[in-house]
Amino acid sequence: MSQNRPPRPKSRKDFEIAIICALTIEADAVLALFDHHWEEDEDSMSFGKARGDPNAYSTGVIGQHNVVLVHLPGMGKVAAGNIAAFCRMSYPEISLALVVGICGGVPFYGKENEEILLGDVIISTGVVQYDLGKRFPDKFRTKDTLEDNLGRPGLELRSLFSKLKTNKQQVKLQIATQKHLQKALEETNILGGYLEGLHDNLFPADYRHKHQDPSDCTICAACNGKSDPVCDVALSSSCKELNCDVQRRLSRGRLCEDENGKEMTPVGSNSETLFPTIHYGTFASGDMVIKSAEYRDQLAASKDAIGFEMESVGVWEVFPCVVIKGVSDYADSHKNDDWHDFAAASAAACTKAFLKYWDSTTQQASDILIFLDNAMLISDRELKWEAERQKLRDTLINSLRFPEINERKNDINPPNPATFQWVLHTGSWDSATYSSPADDEFSCYSKSRIKWDSFPDWLSSDEPCYWISGNPGSGKSTLMKYLSGNCKTSKYLKKCREDTLILSHFFWKPGTRMQQSFKGLLCSLLFELLSNKTDAFEMFHDMATNVQRLSVTDWSQQELRGILLEYCKHPSLPICLFVDSLDEALPGQDIFNTLQLLKSLTASNASVKICVSSRPERLFRLHFDTCPSLEMHELTRLDIAKYSHNAMAESTLLEPRGETISSLSHEIARLSDGIFLWAALVTQSLIRGI
Repeated sequence: MSQNRPPRPKSRKDFEIAIICALTIEADAVLALFDHHWEEDEDSMSFGKARGDPNAYSTGVIGQHNVVLVHLPGMGKVAAGNIAAFCRMSYPEISLALVVGICGGVPFYGKENEEILLGDVIISTGVVQYDLGKRFPDKFRTKDTLEDNLGRPGLELRSLFSKLKTNKQQVKLQIATQKHLQKALEETNILGGYLEGLHDNLFPADYRHKHQDPSDCTICAACNGKSDPVCDVALSSSCKELNCDVQRRLSRGRLCEDENGKEMTPVGSNSETLFPTIHYGTFASGDMVIKSAEYRDQLAASKDAIGFEMESVGVWEVFPCVVIKGVSDYADSHKNDDWHDFAAASAAACTKAFLKYWDSTTQQASDILIFLDNAMLISDRELKWEAERQKLRDTLINSLRFPEINERKNDINPPNPATFQWVLHTGSWDSATYSSPADDEFSCYSKSRIKWDSFPDWLSSDEPCYWISGNPGSGKSTLMKYLSGNCKTSKYLKKCREDTLILSHFFWKPGTRMQQSFKGLLCSLLFELLSNKTDAFEMFHDMATNVQRLSVTDWSQQELRGILLEYCKHPSLPICLFVDSLDEALPGQDIFNTLQLLKSLTASNASVKICVSSRPERLFRLHFDTCPSLEMHELTRLDIAKYSHNAMAESTLLEPRGETISSLSHEIARLSDGIFLWAALVTQSLIRGI
């Protein structure tokens, strides 16, 4: 036995490191760097595997570590996840899994615009899954929640990465990788003149891989946009066969043109050497081979990724994981297989160099590290996630706000304390029977008895809609504000549904377009909903698209309507809406959309109640005539008399020509015809001595 070789493991439990490869060329490169193969020992038994495990394994030594190489049947996260789970059965003490092989790379990344060349190696500091999410009719939205993110490596790995990123260790790791790469290339028989046939060509993102001569193919000739197709022949042809213009290549700081100006070669390289650079960053992982430069750049920007691969997501769920992969293409339409062997050898070489820095630990120490790491990681992630969640929630709320969103509601004065007491009285009664001892002087109003549907009874019932109608100036808006903000309203609603959320909107014809429009109604209701119901955020966020929302102009009516309807479908989220002055909404499509929305909200939906107010116009009678209702101008004479009496009694008005304040208030009420606004103007004129 070699002096530096670790002793042969007694059982599968003695293996702590697994290397996982999806392709045969990747496994060949790793096997070429084994310092010893345990299967080659003549007198030793195979380590075998657990019953039911379909995996194939190779065991051996790399440096001071006993390692098991896991051979995947193919690419993709599902295969990798299944294989990793079976590997856990056979090798239960694995503390580190290395996913090794080839990947696509982002040509430029970071604030310093660092370059990645073909053959370079990327070591993962994190993995994100880019194909997990929801498919909408026009777009795909990835998941972005605490549970869906794979997070960062553990504490021990993060500490090791910090060490490896120091200048001294970067140089040492680079030199060791180059040394092991030379051996891997020799073992895999691709050393001699391998640079002569490898060309590192990076084209602009919008330069498609297609027949460049329009006369060669009509399909390719018509390909001018990023979504235009190319022919099937082009998909399987090389850049040389398609005459892709090498003059369109992007210049690279680490590459120079050859003496003929035709090929790009690494600075300082020759036919026998190539020095790959090691990069640290996030991998975007999914079940797609990316061959679109524009999509590559979009993912790189949104996920802060510098590499693309297909296996690590599945492994990450099972083992503590590091991805070490060589860049074999730029994930663009010009992608080919020319660099596969070299990139696989680079990744294997870097893996062997990396393992020199990894210290095996006892299970007790590992458990302590895992416990501490999980505690710190959970705390860190939860704090960060909560801050990001609150920031996103605030952004969404502000995107629904328009300048006049609360102007109309705030301008409505509260009612006189002596008025509107009748509307929240319970029981079967009418306008004449509701009185108190203090109302004796107004008993004359018993001669005209007006009945209406009890508002408290409606709040406590399953009836979906209540209609408050009234002539202009009868006090509908004042009553709507009074009812929507009264604690008794919430009390009666609880009899039917607990935790009912009250939302309100006040149309205003003299105001801005948003105060009159259907979109203004939607923004106002959703603004209140998101501001007052914290658990609405998750549903709102999931239904909203991933387009940035900064103002109301970033939302369409269809999106806002769909979100409100979807929220109101849930029986566990009861809502009571107060929508005032329907007659002041914009005529035509806006009022039509508003009425259709109200109908949709109440159709077979017991969790939504709606109270609306309007003038008694024909359009609204057609929609609400069968609903419980009251007519304001028929019910406010008593309130008008009380208001006028109290207002004059509290003023310095002298009773003129023997007229009493009571007789004046009765006369104002009689002449008002139920129009509160007229009565208020007359009363104030008398007080001012007009």
